[in-house]
Amino acid sequence: MSEPGEPHGRDPSGTIGRNLEPFLLLELLRAPSYGYDLIRRLADHGFRRATSEPAVVYKVLRSLEDAGSIASHWSTQESGPARRYYEITDTGRVVLQKRARHLSRFRDRIDQFLSDYVDLTHEDPRRDAFLEEEVLPVGQKALV
Repeated sequence: MSEPGEPHGRDPSGTIGRNLEPFLLLELLRAPSYGYDLIRRLADHGFRRATSEPAVVYKVLRSLEDAGSIASHWSTQESGPARRYYEITDTGRVVLQKRARHLSRFRDRIDQFLSDYVDLTHEDPRRDAFLEEEVLPVGQKALV
């Protein structure tokens, strides 16, 4: 179910895929890898949806390959089924560099926003106030 104010459906704007791209490129900069391993590593970065909906990751990998940012090949060297290994290309390194710069500028804007928010509200946005409040029966007030 969508949150109030969010688009209905499963990521109609493609935001998740766009957010995955730099992390996939970064992981492939570390070392060539195959889909399942990349999904596991994305989960380590906090992308829970990558593990619950792996098709999203494979769609992004295909898109990156179509754009020339990554290349793939099949490997049958290991025991078990053949695996499609992905590796970053020179084009992908340029894309990754641009995305890193963009994310750095975005982080600066977010840091400023959060600082202003704390200054104006005196609330810590990292805490979920609803979860921290004691749930009391209707009509009963909390002791202060």
